Amino acid sequence: MTNITATRILPFPKEKIWEVIDDFENIHMWNPGVKSSYSTSVDKPTGNGAQRHCDLAPFGSFEERITTYEPDKKMGIDIYEGAKLPPIKNMKAQLDLEEQGENSTKVSFSFNYDTKGLMGKIMNLIMIKPKMTEGTQNFLKGLEHYIKTGKKITKAELKKVV
Repeated sequence: MTNITATRILPFPKEKIWEVIDDFENIHMWNPGVKSSYSTSVDKPTGNGAQRHCDLAPFGSFEERITTYEPDKKMGIDIYEGAKLPPIKNMKAQLDLEEQGENSTKVSFSFNYDTKGLMGKIMNLIMIKPKMTEGTQNFLKGLEHYIKTGKKITKAELKKVV
């Protein structure tokens, strides 16, 4: 299993960050790797069992389901039923928030996956893991940008976030 973790200290209280993360269906507003997203749950926009569909940039899609839900602390997500994705499987993500002071929060984003077959292992070393590592960093940069500006992250704006 490959595990990638990115951590970033954001200058916001954890409740403010959770408010954005907990708007589960609208991850496309702040994750630059997601072109569009929407809820696929009936009467359950967030919390354990809530589901969403994500169309990825530049292509591909997958379905996600919340599996761990501790408000203002932690959200675990199972990623399943992907289309046009690299040879990976058993994908899981987790966000953890840890207060660092009144207006500062450490946000950790972990992404875990297995590869399919020998070709998947080779591709993981050459291109999948480096792209996923970059994607986890961009995930947190996009989150910070969105909280600061209230505007959807763009590739141009992402390049400006340090």
